[in-house]
Amino acid sequence: MIQQRTRSAATAPAPVPSLALASASPGTPVALLLGASGASGGPDDAAAVSALLEAWACGVATHVVDRASLLAARGSETAALADASSGLDVTRPDLCVAWARGQVAQGRRFDIVLGLRPETQPAAAETAAALGLRGNRPDVVRTVLDAGTCRAALAAEGFLLDTEPPAAGGLAAVGVFAAGRPHIALVAALPADGGAVRTAGLTRSEWAAVTGRACSAVHRLGLEFGVFRVDLRLTGRGVVLGSVRTTLGHDGVSALLRTAVPWLEPYGAVYDDALDRTGPLPVLPVTRPAAPGPGSAAVPAPPLLRLAGDPDDAADEPHLWRGID
Repeated sequence: MIQQRTRSAATAPAPVPSLALASASPGTPVALLLGASGASGGPDDAAAVSALLEAWACGVATHVVDRASLLAARGSETAALADASSGLDVTRPDLCVAWARGQVAQGRRFDIVLGLRPETQPAAAETAAALGLRGNRPDVVRTVLDAGTCRAALAAEGFLLDTEPPAAGGLAAVGVFAAGRPHIALVAALPADGGAVRTAGLTRSEWAAVTGRACSAVHRLGLEFGVFRVDLRLTGRGVVLGSVRTTLGHDGVSALLRTAVPWLEPYGAVYDDALDRTGPLPVLPVTRPAAPGPGSAAVPAPPLLRLAGDPDDAADEPHLWRGID
């Protein structure tokens, strides 16, 4: 079982400048997180906070890098969660690579590099590649982030693409990679009127179609690390893709993931994957769908997914898995 680290208020760092990881024990793996959580709760903010919280549960120290103004705007709680922080323009891959190499030359270590907002993804990919760490290839990240290039790549692979604005019935397939393979953790229904995001009610065949196309899309694009989200729709023509992201995004998806799949910490799974702490995860429908319509077959409640290193009695108290209480 992965041991949790204990937090001490006395070791909470200031936002800037660069700090040593004083609260981490020698040998503790370190995650370099490009992108800070803001005080205003903008897009991807919930995911940035989750990345910090789940690092504590996994025994991973964190060094957060972002523009100084954004670091200063963090809430006090999120500022205290990071072991260290440094001011840097995370939209500049060249600066991030040079800074990270300089840190390593000074004796500091990084074991994981993650970009927590879309605009930080290129720098994260370039930095991971420069340090010889796991990550998505920089050219793949650039393809996914450019909507036109991404759609062209998907079309070339034979995927059906959405030509209309998002409408009621849109879905978001959210997942993580393990050992280079994509695994769906949740299929969410996205409301068109700004209402609450909810778990999608899918039949067995619909689940297989949606998750199969989502996994195929990220695989064909060349993604192989981190979290992902594929927005799509079920139509009379089959599964139609809208967009592919290398972050969880907003729309309440992150919040739903915490409540609908409480035993899974997505960023914790990424940390474990980067550190070779877990093997490939099985593809399972891990959500209980809404009541099906007449004549349709409901997806049965699946067995719990087990990760390497979880305690033997974890199935009795799934909310306690991986440090969630």
